[in-house]
This record gives sequence, structure tokens and C-alpha cells, in this order.
Amino acid sequence: MTDLDELLATARAMPTDARLADMDAAVMAGLAQRRDQITARRSLALAGLLAVGIGWAGSILPAAPAQAAPMPIGMSDYAPSRLLGQ
Repeated sequence: MTDLDELLATARAMPTDARLADMDAAVMAGLAQRRDQITARRSLALAGLLAVGIGWAGSILPAAPAQAAPMPIGMSDYAPSRLLGQ
């Protein structure tokens, strides 16, 4: 047991590594980056689910049928004969 106590006392007397002082900032920056990534993924997933839901609801709800205008083929309202009243 005394060998262990001596070993711990020796380790306690040793100077600490200078990189340990910067470790807190690096860990907090990593956590902030991870939190931002998770938030972005959740937002993207929510937008995707909302788009799927709107598309599904749009396909389920009945819409008025489309009808073409009663116009002769090739005859536009902006044709010169129409504009001149002929």
C-alpha cells in the first residue's frame, strides 16, 4: 500500500500538462457544434415531414376539375382579327 501512496504522491508533485488548460474551451466548442448540428437536423426533418403532410393532404382533398376554355384551336384573344372586332 505504501508503494501506491508513494506513486500517487509522485504523480501529484509532477507539473500538469499545459494542454489541459485549453481542454475546457475545446470541449465546450465541440458541444456547441454538436448542438447546432442536432438542431439543424431536427429542423430539416420537421420541414420534410411538413412537406410530406401538405402533399398528402393536397392529394386527399378533392379539388375542382380543370376545364379548358371554349376557344377554337389556334385562335387567341390577342389575335389581330379579335382585337379589331372582325
